[in-house]
Amino acid sequence: MTQTFGKYDGKSENGIALLIAIFVLLLITAIGAGMIMLTNTEINTSANFRDEQTAFFGAKAGIEEVRDRLRTGASSSLSGSLPVTLLGTPGGALYVLNPKGGEPDTPWAVNGAAYPDDEVCGEMVNVSAAYCTGLPAAPVAAGWYTQANASAAYQTQPAATVSVTSWKWTRVNLKTDYTSSGSAATSSVDGQALHGNYIVCWTGSNELATPLVGSPVTTCSNAGAGYLPVYVMTTLAVTPSGSRRMVQAETAAVTIPTLPGAMIFDGPTPVYGDPNSNAFGVTGIDQAQGPSAGAGCPAAVNQPALGAYNAASATSLSGTVRPGSYTGAAGTGSPSVANVSSSLGALATVGGLEALVSQITMMAAPVNINTSSIVNPGTDAAPVINVITGDTSFSGSGAGILLVEGNLTMSGTPSYNGLILVIGKGTVTKNGGGNGTLDGSILVANLYDSSGVYTPAHLLPPAGAPGIPTLNWNGGGNANVNYDSCWSSALSKSLNYRIVAVRELMK
Repeated sequence: MTQTFGKYDGKSENGIALLIAIFVLLLITAIGAGMIMLTNTEINTSANFRDEQTAFFGAKAGIEEVRDRLRTGASSSLSGSLPVTLLGTPGGALYVLNPKGGEPDTPWAVNGAAYPDDEVCGEMVNVSAAYCTGLPAAPVAAGWYTQANASAAYQTQPAATVSVTSWKWTRVNLKTDYTSSGSAATSSVDGQALHGNYIVCWTGSNELATPLVGSPVTTCSNAGAGYLPVYVMTTLAVTPSGSRRMVQAETAAVTIPTLPGAMIFDGPTPVYGDPNSNAFGVTGIDQAQGPSAGAGCPAAVNQPALGAYNAASATSLSGTVRPGSYTGAAGTGSPSVANVSSSLGALATVGGLEALVSQITMMAAPVNINTSSIVNPGTDAAPVINVITGDTSFSGSGAGILLVEGNLTMSGTPSYNGLILVIGKGTVTKNGGGNGTLDGSILVANLYDSSGVYTPAHLLPPAGAPGIPTLNWNGGGNANVNYDSCWSSALSKSLNYRIVAVRELMK
């Protein structure tokens, strides 16, 4: 039997192309929408990150402005407003305010809405619980804070914007072992877990809580010689978009050591060429004048004319100099020469001398760090820190700190007010018979071996001892070296405080 099939006309597939086109269009639309969503998410994420970074660096800006204003010579200096009592006691906190456009800014109202300081209650022992948990309670110690304003001198934007950056306030207070831990926990200071609201001091190399140096004290000066207070700077920054960052930094003053003598030979068996003339003079009688004719200077403390590294060096120097030309503190003899090793402290070691060189170099402006020449020697009104990494000659006048790591040659009538530190090759040559005068101190220290190779502290025999310092003074004339302790203190006041630690608070 024959079966007949109907002709297939393809009408059953009509519209499939349209369905495929619609599906592809929907797929492309979904992919496009997804890409737009991802792009918007990335943009928002980047914007949020940028805003968070703006807040973070705004907080850093607040810290840096306040840190710079701690200097005595800074614009709108805060040095006279620094707290001297512990946080929670009268005057124990200083708030520096930076509101935008006159907005309310009252961080001390910890339960308020005008940028409250919600960190202070964890660090302040002398405060009532009600002050931190309720309104409108008062702290135990009335007047526990003072306030100041941000300075227009530090603005980075036009004055019309009113606010410098996004930081709103910076709190400054003395550090105790409660800082950054709160009253319910202990904070480790110098490896010791303490919990007694003890003041923390800076020794020059590390922090130290006062119980480690005897009974608790209220000032670091009573804790030990050279101990300095550590100040905590807590800054809140809030951007217009609402990003909030709180940064806390610890800072301590940078001090220049007061040198114990008019001329100091910091090393054993010194070589000293005594001037030929009898007219010159070296005195350790403290002039205590500094750059301001004695204003603001500490009490005068006389020192020997020549400071020696050890007893043997003092004996050697005493036998080679003219008695009448070297005068100084009572008991230092005639000529005035004394062993000052105990007064040198860390400067009696190569490690301490290297640290001083590093410290002075960090404080110098880059333009004043040179290999051989002194670009700007400075004046009494504007002293300058100069660092010369090689050999140099000096014949004019200047003021500040002159650090020479190579050989220093002085000729003509050189006059200098401040500190001359020849630390490195440790060789000074003074030529001629001019009338130049040095008011301050000069220290000579040799960090090289007999072959002229730089020798670190751990390689020098005995361990840590500098090499042989050399000072050849030819001629003499009427030149004089006058000890003046006030230059050290005056220069220290102009230096920036150092940052000891920085942390971000998750508030």
